[in-house]
Amino acid sequence: MAVGTASVAARLREVVSPDRVIDDPATLLPYSYDASFWSLRQKRTPSVVVVPESTADVVAAVRVANETGTPLVPRGAGTGQTGGAIAPEGGIVISFARMRKILEIDRRNLQAIVEPGLVYFDFQNALAGHGLFFPPDPGSGRACTLGGMAANNASGPHAVRWGTTSAYVLGADVVLADGSVITTGGVHSKALKSSSGIDLTKLFVGSEGTLGIFTRLRLRVQPRPPARAVILAGYKALEDTVASLDDLFEAGILPSTAELLDRSAVDALQLWRPELELPAGEAVLFIEVEGTPEQVAANVRYTDGIVRKRATVTRFAEDEKDIARLWAARSGLAAATALAHPGKHRIFAGEDLAVPLSEIPQTVRRAREMGAALGIAVVFYGHFGDGNVHSAILVDPDDPDEVRRADELADRLHKLAIEVGGTVTGEHGTGAVRARYMRAEHGDALDVMKRIKNVMDPKGLLNPGKIYEG
Repeated sequence: MAVGTASVAARLREVVSPDRVIDDPATLLPYSYDASFWSLRQKRTPSVVVVPESTADVVAAVRVANETGTPLVPRGAGTGQTGGAIAPEGGIVISFARMRKILEIDRRNLQAIVEPGLVYFDFQNALAGHGLFFPPDPGSGRACTLGGMAANNASGPHAVRWGTTSAYVLGADVVLADGSVITTGGVHSKALKSSSGIDLTKLFVGSEGTLGIFTRLRLRVQPRPPARAVILAGYKALEDTVASLDDLFEAGILPSTAELLDRSAVDALQLWRPELELPAGEAVLFIEVEGTPEQVAANVRYTDGIVRKRATVTRFAEDEKDIARLWAARSGLAAATALAHPGKHRIFAGEDLAVPLSEIPQTVRRAREMGAALGIAVVFYGHFGDGNVHSAILVDPDDPDEVRRADELADRLHKLAIEVGGTVTGEHGTGAVRARYMRAEHGDALDVMKRIKNVMDPKGLLNPGKIYEG
């Protein structure tokens, strides 16, 4: 049976350092929010926050939660966009802000062991000194944590070639709902692959802290390609971008990234950075190739030759300063959209659909029509190479009717993704926001997920209200 907040906080102070337990209302307030629009509209404040420094601290907190029947929510940096790190029922939030060590970088075996609170950007900087990198590259990389990435199976522009986070988690230390600890992927393993037993690592990756809590991750890393180049291509019609990408695949070329900018995104960027001189037309692609300098010099020209069959104009950047300038434009879309739509604010809702590549044009066109019908401004772009279509919805949050229409648009976008054979989330996770769509997307497989959840967490204390609705 659940006990009072004061009793839970007192119990926690008995088992972890008292200065790592937060229950002051003002200090708890930031833990009520993440980047989701959902969390901004109704304060959902935890009863208490624990900031552990070790696996033992996490175990102690989980045991208190188990003993007292208190909900428990793991939290990284709070950059998530689906309410996944929010405590909708109160209870304990475990913040991993103090568990951010790199325990080992093993260059010869292409792996590293880290704590879950380590920020992605800091990890990349550390790997660079060893000639290595971690391929998944979320847009929130300067702030998000590796534990959060693993919990949500995050990715980014490089997923088309390198895959998502799940491909790079070799093993983990996981605290289960009863406070026991297991190591997945082999207790002493340094292997890069295994066919031994059920792959429990994959079970936990993407489960958003609903089955167990990561306290250590063994991650695969890769040699960093020494050179890269970017082709910028303009297209008269969205359909031509799909055909152009298919041309590349048919020629045996898999670019490291293929980023799409819809006309709405191009127009916004042109206002923000007119010196970029982005091509006219309905869409622009950023196509990146990488390898040795010699390979890149040849590949960028070969790729450009294929792209020119469909594109109205192309140009490419080989100098690292020019490449960085182009990617800075892509990453500056948030600032650009704010400039293009004064008085509006971007909200994260229906923002990371993923659809079959062949369905991208009709998805964007129908999404545009939905936005126009509801009178909502939307900017479209995406990780084109793996079908991720991002919809940046812009609203005046002080206009209740506009907010209502934006909610309706987000709902329609989620349903559209399922209708065309896609998913409601390509990289940001299910959380609380998308739980209602799980039945429509997964059918009877959702019941199996619920059965696994019930076995792993019979009291339903781990990150309740996420994923398993519908």
